[in-house]
Amino acid sequence: MTMPAILAERTRSLGSQLRHSKTARQTVSLFGCQVVGMALGFGVNLINTRALGPADYGLYAATFAATEFVTLFLDFGIFSSGARLLAVNQHEPERQRRLIGALIMIAGALSLMSALALWGISFFVVSLLNAPIEHLLRWFSLLLGLLTFQTLVEATCRGTGRIEVLAFFSLTSKGFGIVLLGLAFATGIYSLSLAMATSLVGSLAAAILLLSSFRPQFRDLGSAKRELWRDLKGYGFHTYTGDLASTGSSRTDSLILSHFVNPTAVGYYRLAALTLTPMSTLSSSLSTTLFRRFAVARRISPLVFAANGIGLILCLFAVIAAGKPVVHLIFGPKYDTVATLLPIVAFAVLFSGLAVPLNRFLGAQGKGRYLKRIALILSLASVLLNFGLIPRFGILGACYAAALSMLTNFLLHTYFYLRTVRSLPQATAN
Repeated sequence: MTMPAILAERTRSLGSQLRHSKTARQTVSLFGCQVVGMALGFGVNLINTRALGPADYGLYAATFAATEFVTLFLDFGIFSSGARLLAVNQHEPERQRRLIGALIMIAGALSLMSALALWGISFFVVSLLNAPIEHLLRWFSLLLGLLTFQTLVEATCRGTGRIEVLAFFSLTSKGFGIVLLGLAFATGIYSLSLAMATSLVGSLAAAILLLSSFRPQFRDLGSAKRELWRDLKGYGFHTYTGDLASTGSSRTDSLILSHFVNPTAVGYYRLAALTLTPMSTLSSSLSTTLFRRFAVARRISPLVFAANGIGLILCLFAVIAAGKPVVHLIFGPKYDTVATLLPIVAFAVLFSGLAVPLNRFLGAQGKGRYLKRIALILSLASVLLNFGLIPRFGILGACYAAALSMLTNFLLHTYFYLRTVRSLPQATAN
């Protein structure tokens, strides 16, 4: 058989495997719904950028950046442990329902803590971030705190393998928001406050709807809480301290950028990252779909690596070729700065996406200590890069720092993944 014939045969075989693969169908379903949800979200951001202008959109972005930073500290690793326990107990639905009920109760308490923290921080935010968002934090502190439920929805769907629910959440959260935005526009008094309100209320409504579909059980939660506590001590808290270090340090880019430049630069930077969200969505969809299987797998299939890498590289080429004219066409000349940032941010997203399956595998295997080590090293690198590059290069410095940080992240995940695989008995990959 000639080489072209061999390649054609292997291509047909691979296509057949993908068509009959449940994982492939779930990944495509989740990816498709997330893309539609992102399109709706993109429409919301398009309206906000044009209706609010760069200055108010910068305040909008700075408010959410501050909220993400605060809620990160109040996670405690509970949702990471919850997702892992739901995956481990995949054949015990009643036990899963009690776990979900316990997680909902805990999420409510964490939301209140976040709201109080945001209200308190509002009195110092102007001097810290050079951004006049103190009134926004006070008015919306409760709704901002309730964003904790978004994390709970993702963790619950990932742990139970209910990918169709997560896909539906991607649609409904943006769909409710855009409906509310349309109603706000109909009043003729659209403003920064209404933009925030429509986004937050739409997200909360979708989270409540989706969590109720799991039929959580709120009786006899003692055993579920004890199980969560045990896993939290052995795995979740290690993941939390790692996430706290790495994610907290990586999110300082917006805060440092606001301090050394201005809130408008934060808006440009976050809009560039938001524009490239579809690029990382395939990695996230694929890894989320496989999370439950990673809990019992011994390695990641080469097919997963190939599909993930090829998708990311194709997206990178598309951004380099068409990013600038697309941004100019959609957002207008006032946002041309965003177009200059896209290629550098795209490399950051490429390295980040390559690490996603490795991260999910380590998490599903309960390698919290490895994840903590990765995070601590990454956090130090991220902080040094942000403080070293942003004061000198401004908004471009933030992009350079992001790309170098994500490259470091990928290399560290690769090292600890190989170390984990070598320590496990060989079995069929997932």
